[in-house]
Order: sequence, then C-alpha cells, then structure tokens
Amino acid sequence: MKSSSLTSTERRSAVSLASIFALRMLGLFMLLPVIRILGEDLEGATLPLLGLALGIYGLSQAILQLPLGVLSDKIGRKPVIYGGLLIFIAGSLVAGFSESIWGLIAGRALQGAGAIASAVMALAADLSRPQQRSKMMAMIGASIGLAFAISLILGPLLANWLSLQGLFFVIATLAFVALVVAMTLVPNGEQASKVSLNLSFAERWQHVTAKGRIFVLALAVFVIHWSLVAVFMIVPEKLEISGFELSQHSWIYLTVLVLSIALMVPMMLRAERKKKHRQIMQLAFFVIVLALASLFTGFTHIVFWLVVLTLFFAGFNLLEAKLPSTVSNLFGSQYRGTALGVFSTSQFLGAFLGGSLTGYLLPKLGVDGILYLNIGLAVIAGLALSALGKLPEIEKIVIQLSDTDEKSGQKAQISALKMPGVMEAVASGTEGKVYLQVDKSRINQKDLMALGQIEG
Repeated sequence: MKSSSLTSTERRSAVSLASIFALRMLGLFMLLPVIRILGEDLEGATLPLLGLALGIYGLSQAILQLPLGVLSDKIGRKPVIYGGLLIFIAGSLVAGFSESIWGLIAGRALQGAGAIASAVMALAADLSRPQQRSKMMAMIGASIGLAFAISLILGPLLANWLSLQGLFFVIATLAFVALVVAMTLVPNGEQASKVSLNLSFAERWQHVTAKGRIFVLALAVFVIHWSLVAVFMIVPEKLEISGFELSQHSWIYLTVLVLSIALMVPMMLRAERKKKHRQIMQLAFFVIVLALASLFTGFTHIVFWLVVLTLFFAGFNLLEAKLPSTVSNLFGSQYRGTALGVFSTSQFLGAFLGGSLTGYLLPKLGVDGILYLNIGLAVIAGLALSALGKLPEIEKIVIQLSDTDEKSGQKAQISALKMPGVMEAVASGTEGKVYLQVDKSRINQKDLMALGQIEG
C-alpha cells in the first residue's frame, strides 16, 4: 500500500463519516428554499420569527460545539455522535408535530443542540494518517456540497408533497439512517486503544490556545462560512436578473460544485506534495476575493456565472478541507476535540452572523457594500494565516521498549504524550513497542531515547 493511498480502514471511515454528514446536512439544506414560504402558515408566524427559526440552529450549534468537542476528548467520539444524532432526531420531531412558529423555533434550536461536527471531524482525524487527513476532510466537504446540490431539488418537491411538517419527518428519518451508519459502519477510533491523560478543561484550553494558532484558523473558517451564506443571499437574485429562472439554479449549482471539486483536488494534492499548506490556503482566499470582485461587473452570460461560482467554490471547498485537517495536525488526540470545538463554534457562528447580519445590512449597504465587506473579511483572514508560521512536519517513530508487559507499555505511552512535539502515542504491550507520531521540528531525540530504542 502506497503512503499516498487511503488504507481500507481510511476509505471505510471516510465514506461512512461523509455519509453521516451528508444525510444530516441533506435534511437541513432541504429547509432553506421552503421554510420562509411554507412557515408563513404557522400560527404566530412573522418574518422576524421565521428568520429566527432559520438562524437559531446555527446559534445553538455554535454554543455547544466546544463543550461537546471537549466531551469527546474525555468519553470518546462515538458516544457524543450517537447522543447528538438522537437530540437532532428529537428536534426534528418537535418541529414536525408543531403547528406554531414557536414550536418550529424550539425544534430548530433542539436540532442545533445535536452539535456533532467537532466530534465527527475529530474521529475522522483519529482514523486517518496525518498525510491523508486532507483527503478525508475533502471527502466530507464534497459530501456536504453534494447534499446541498441535491437538497435544492428535493426540498421544494418534498415540501409541496408532504408540507413543511412532513419534511421534518423526512429529516428525522435521514438522521436515523445516519445513526445506524454511525453504529454499524464507522470503525472505532484509535482513541479506544490509547491511554488518555487526565487533563482538566483549563489545561486543555491552555494548550490549545497557547500560540494563538487556533484563533487564526477559527477566523478563517468564520469568514468562509460568513461568505458562503452571504453569497447565497446575493447570487440567486443576480442569476434571476441575468435571465435564469429559479428552476434553472439547481443545475447551475450542481455543475459548479462538480467543476470546483475538479479544480480543488489538484491544488490540494500539490500542497501536500510541496508541503505548501499555508500558502495554498492563502491562494484559496485570493481565489475567493477574485470571485467576489467579479460580481461587481454586469456580465450575465452563463459562462461568466460558471467561471465565477466555480472559482468561489473551489476556494471555499479547498479551505473547507485544509482548515480542519490543519487543526487536526496541530493538536494531538488528547486535545483535538477541544481544538475542533473552538473551530466548529467559529464555523457555525460565521454562518449564523453571515446570514443574519447580511440580511440586516443588505437594504442599507446594497449588494456592492456587502461585496466590499466580504472581500475585506477574506483579505484579513488570508493575511492572518501568515501568523501560523511553519506547520508541523509529522513523522512516524517506533520505540522498542525493554519490557513487553502491558503496564510498561502504558507507562511509556503516558510519558510520551507529555513530551513536547508528540502528537499521538499508541502502546502495544505484546510487542513491547510504542508507536508515535511526532512533529519533527519540536521533538527532542534525547526524550525519545529515554523511552527505549528508536527503530530504523
């Protein structure tokens, strides 16, 4: 098996975790084109309350991503994923049985309380080698993009047939299927075979925030999700002005998503090969800025829209893959859930504020003002990535211990996890070995030699 290829476990992990994301996000995205229209029939419905029903999901997600990410570090990824999906199903049923706007808002808030994104991303990182994490994240990102494209077609069709309440029952069913996938198809993470350090939240937080890198990455994901929502508040109207009816938007988005993935993958592979991770992320922000700036023009031809939207989504999808994989590579398994909790909180906060503030500012600033705001944010985030400095160069090291009993292996594992630069440590008592993943730029060879003999 070549190191550039996914192992069978990594492929199974990528497909199953991407399926969980896709099934869950398909249900959520199906609401976007219909909830404002069909929700007007609910008792007590007003436009501000319908806006709250749309946005409160992102708000509860943002509030709970960090606590549930920390919890996944303590009790494991899968229990958090199971619990989050059950809560999401409960929220879908509350909204489905409700005939009032307040019941819809409560259901949407409960859906958001099933905040499993950080746990799923952490599990994807646990189940993949560092050099393969971008591929895993890309598959998950592509599944979300595909779910979005399919939802634009299915949402209106199913809502017209089943009503808004019936659509929530479909969403609950999709989430139940995701739960079955999580329980039966997703492999157990490496964390099950590891000794966890008994760290307090303060200790985890201090480690994760020590150099400020997590805040740079959180800013970047905040901006791209702000821009994503803002673009979908601007582009549909511009497409209609260009002569494309709403029924034609679906195939335009689907075509663009396919083209953007075809453009993104070579860029990402080049970044992996050349070890230019930070530079390729900054290039992605430049591509987003170029796409947003193109919207100032008055061009209306279909080729223009395909090119502009392909550029935007290529930049977005590349960052959607690289940013979480960068977080995962910066922080070992003992801290990864906490780090991804901060990251995911910022992601959902960006979507929530991007939607609500864009809706508030659009009548005041106009489309050009919103574009200037989003370009400015993208430029700031792209420049801020320079503060990441040199990213870790992950290397595998095997330590041969003098003793082969399980107790000695666990002791060496705990000692290794406390060393600066050690990202992962897995002990095999029967082999008398400890398998490490380390940051070459930070690890001290003398510390490693104190554990035992370095193989190779």
